[in-house]
Amino acid sequence: MKEIYKIRDLEQVRLLADPFKLQLLQAFAEAPKATKQVAAELGERVTKLYRHVDALHDSGLLEVVEEKQKRGTIERTFRAVARRFEADHSLFASDGGQKVSDAAREMLRVSEAEILDVLAHWDEGDEEQMIITRIRGRASPQKIAELRATLNEWLDSVADCDQSSADDGRNIAGLIAFYPVD
Repeated sequence: MKEIYKIRDLEQVRLLADPFKLQLLQAFAEAPKATKQVAAELGERVTKLYRHVDALHDSGLLEVVEEKQKRGTIERTFRAVARRFEADHSLFASDGGQKVSDAAREMLRVSEAEILDVLAHWDEGDEEQMIITRIRGRASPQKIAELRATLNEWLDSVADCDQSSADDGRNIAGLIAFYPVD
């Protein structure tokens, strides 16, 4: 399995904008698993997962690591092609057209819905803190390179989190955009 997979296809961006598909990809990134195992972990019917898993596999985000004959069917074990996924910035270039804009809008819409849902159910007594901020600043090319390196280190540490090992663990989500502005 690769450490980082660069997404260079808008269809892959669209698939990962779906929180459920992203949750599936996370499960398969933890360890190779059969769809039935992931369904049990998520408390979902396995029939609900098949089309989502097929879409992730067809797009190249999941790979088959084993196939077994089981009672007249073939059970496939999948794993994610990488531990971490990053969208290639060229996908969002200004000459990318309407598909690029649509993919970016979908990713932002999904994140907006998640954030608004969290805010709607936020309990003031909750000990965990949520960070929502928008920043703008000015920095030298060297400082920008340092910030990018720090951000990448942090993303690596988040990718190292193993949800399956923590009984009291919670799912987390985030949206990060780091870009130059005029």
